[in-house]
Amino acid sequence: MKLRNKSKVPFYTYGNIYDKSDTDRINNLITSYDNTIKYKIRDEFEQKCCDYIGSKYAISVSSGTAGLHLGLKAMGVEEGDEVITTPLSWVATANAVLLCGGIPVFADINKTTLNISPESIKNNITDKTKVIMPVHHLGHPCDMEAINKIAKDKNIKVLCDNALAIGADYKGNKVGNSEGDAHVFSFHSQKNISTLGEGGLVTTNDDSFADYIDIYRNHGVIYPDRHNYKNKIIKKNPWFRECIGPGYNYRLSEFQCAVGISQLEKLDSFNNKRRELAELYNELLKDVDGIELPVEKEYAKSSWAYYIIKIKEKEFGINRNKLYLELTKEGIGCHVHYIPIYYFQYYKEMGYKKGICPNAEESYEEILSLPLSPRNSKKDIEIVVNAIKRISLKK
Repeated sequence: MKLRNKSKVPFYTYGNIYDKSDTDRINNLITSYDNTIKYKIRDEFEQKCCDYIGSKYAISVSSGTAGLHLGLKAMGVEEGDEVITTPLSWVATANAVLLCGGIPVFADINKTTLNISPESIKNNITDKTKVIMPVHHLGHPCDMEAINKIAKDKNIKVLCDNALAIGADYKGNKVGNSEGDAHVFSFHSQKNISTLGEGGLVTTNDDSFADYIDIYRNHGVIYPDRHNYKNKIIKKNPWFRECIGPGYNYRLSEFQCAVGISQLEKLDSFNNKRRELAELYNELLKDVDGIELPVEKEYAKSSWAYYIIKIKEKEFGINRNKLYLELTKEGIGCHVHYIPIYYFQYYKEMGYKKGICPNAEESYEEILSLPLSPRNSKKDIEIVVNAIKRISLKK
């Protein structure tokens, strides 16, 4: 069998950096774990997340998608309720709305940041709007001050999809602290840190919201030593566990939480490396005609989950699709983040049509994600940029 050639610079480095600090955490857990102490490591991980982010509560879950689903349920999204979100996100964002019986309403984006436009949010609000769900695209925070003002005026909840934004700042505070009513992070293997390939986190300062997430991630079961729930049966029979509703098995395992602790300790160094490489890209690409570089607004500090450029065909000489193919031929990995969600077959069958978010649709035709990972070297970035320049000169 002929093996496929490896890329000179692959897009995915498969790539959270696991090292001795991670394996030591796992080994310690295997050799010393006391099964009579439930969720000891999980509680430690969640407290460290609270300390890092600055939120009152941090509740780990099995994935970012699970966190979005639970968050929307906790906010009361039911059949027929509308949730306003962006089309430029992974499909899980809108799918979580459908899982609640809700209706995703796609607001357009700001073409500069690729984030959801507050003005478009305002234009899409109806009397059925229950939640606004902004996504911090590529790890750059949305204009949350404007979004929150709209939400407050209309008495609408805000659930932030922070899947790509762990470690990012909004106006000097870590995202997930208080820019929305609640916030959801992902620890999938493609994110800035990972809990063995899957995992998520919900943060909030709201007591009742946190209680809901904690209970319903674990089958809707009440534990008397954990929840302030008065029940005569539990008082009489302390072994009794009450189920207050059909919940989910959305728990994160102790082993994943153990690795989460060591990953969190390295997060800032990982993100600093991402920033260093993003700044190198900016410097090397700034004079290339037809390439629009990503921006970082004065209120934001991005986590640089992705480095996304726009290809202006007229000035660059070829379009994004052609550049993607040419880079691939040269062994340079690249990707597109994201396909507008309503382009997918299932959403088209639901009645969504092209034309509802013109800025998102135009941007989709131009955006290209380049390799960016703490595993990348400055030499990798130079190889990518030199390939882009060489392709540009051919045209």
